[in-house]
Amino acid sequence: MTDEMLAEHARQGNGTAFATLVARHCHGVYRIAANLCPSAGDAEEVMRQTLLSAHRDAGSRPGDRSFKVWLYGMAMTKALGLRQRASRNPTASPELLLPRFDAEGGLEPAGAEWPDPARLERTNVAGFLRDALQGMDDEVRAAFVLCDLVELPTEEAAAVMQTSPQVVRWRAHHARLMLRGLLDRLWSV
Repeated sequence: MTDEMLAEHARQGNGTAFATLVARHCHGVYRIAANLCPSAGDAEEVMRQTLLSAHRDAGSRPGDRSFKVWLYGMAMTKALGLRQRASRNPTASPELLLPRFDAEGGLEPAGAEWPDPARLERTNVAGFLRDALQGMDDEVRAAFVLCDLVELPTEEAAAVMQTSPQVVRWRAHHARLMLRGLLDRLWSV
């Protein structure tokens, strides 16, 4: 059964249909929450609240939005709301990590060569990346999470974020450039 058919059955009170929808989409909802919320506990709470809201509000889902887009949009809204309430000030802006260009428009070299795999094992790359994500602008981070971590097609990510696919592509690319800059600087130390 499609998500839309299951959502209609769930709206009519079929718990099995809703359980099937939850099973299909709980991983995506959690990935959104885990990558936007300050802590794992917050991510679990956002996931719980999102699924409860989806069950309660199934009858009021807009007809022009797919169930997945509607659900992920709720998760995004709840996670960003929690993130803003708990806002931590980053020590440095990830914008500083964007590539630099010389006067002729050529890309300036990053720093050093990438390290050998033995150095990677001793470095907490995940911690550095999480810190970089934490400091990103909400819209840029959300586009990156939806496109690269949840792996939504750009059009679906745009529907979740209620913007155009071009804006989502730009924001996700902007995030990738910042993360690439972070890694380049990490290896040059």
